[in-house]
Amino acid sequence: MAIGVKLTTTRNKKKAEAKAAAAQAASAQAPAAAPPMTPEREELLRPPAFDLFLQRIRRSVEDTELPLAKIGLAILIVAVISSAAYWFYSYNQSQGEKAFAEALAIYNAEVKEPPKEGEAAQTDDPPVPGKKTFTDEKAKFAEAATAFDKAAAYASQSFISRYYAALSRLKLDPAQGVKELRDLSVTPGAVGQLATLALADALAAEGNVDEAIEQYKRLREKRDQAGANAVVSLEVIAFALGKLYESKQDPAAAVKEYAIAAKSRSVALIGQQAYQRLAALDPEMARQLPEPKLGDDDSF
Repeated sequence: MAIGVKLTTTRNKKKAEAKAAAAQAASAQAPAAAPPMTPEREELLRPPAFDLFLQRIRRSVEDTELPLAKIGLAILIVAVISSAAYWFYSYNQSQGEKAFAEALAIYNAEVKEPPKEGEAAQTDDPPVPGKKTFTDEKAKFAEAATAFDKAAAYASQSFISRYYAALSRLKLDPAQGVKELRDLSVTPGAVGQLATLALADALAAEGNVDEAIEQYKRLREKRDQAGANAVVSLEVIAFALGKLYESKQDPAAAVKEYAIAAKSRSVALIGQQAYQRLAALDPEMARQLPEPKLGDDDSF
């Protein structure tokens, strides 16, 4: 009996020791309780600044993934539109130059009177393919005006085509031609200068002397402002003004302009004509200037 009690006690003791060992192992595997959060602990747990920067970049890329695709598509569209615009500009320029050249050929075409009844047609020169000839000047300028209007539709040839269209209409309807030249005379550049000259010439031809003088003076101002880009020579303007002042019975003003024209040698014919008028109005001043000699013209 004593032996049985002793065995039972020993067995119970071993069970208790096993339970204690299991409890100790379970306690070792269980996570330790989190310590309370303090400002110091929060600072320690905060990611470093570089990590935060990377996180922000990552979030930014993730948030803007679709807009970036749209931006890429927009860039592609802009590139396609730019290429198309360049092609259209080049095509427009080449077509405009072609239309202007065709219109200019009409403007410069020869006018031949038709042979009279019983006379043979003149065939001195061999026919030139594509070369146009007209039997009536008005028909030529009417066709030229229409052709220049067509060329003016192209931006690259707009102003110069409008200028030649106005010159063509000046031959058909002077009032309409003057109106168009007046509109063009305010444009900048070479076309504005040429239109002002043509307008002044047309007004002088009509007998509108005072306005013609004002237009020539405006042209002189434009020429001074243009500097090296001037397309009308000083003596052309001075000689025209001299003739107008002479027609107004203002010899002093005419002499002043003729002296300017006679001093220049760039247009020798005008210089010679101005010198002759100067000699007629003021021989003493004419003797102070060398008489111009005819030579090669190198300016308009």
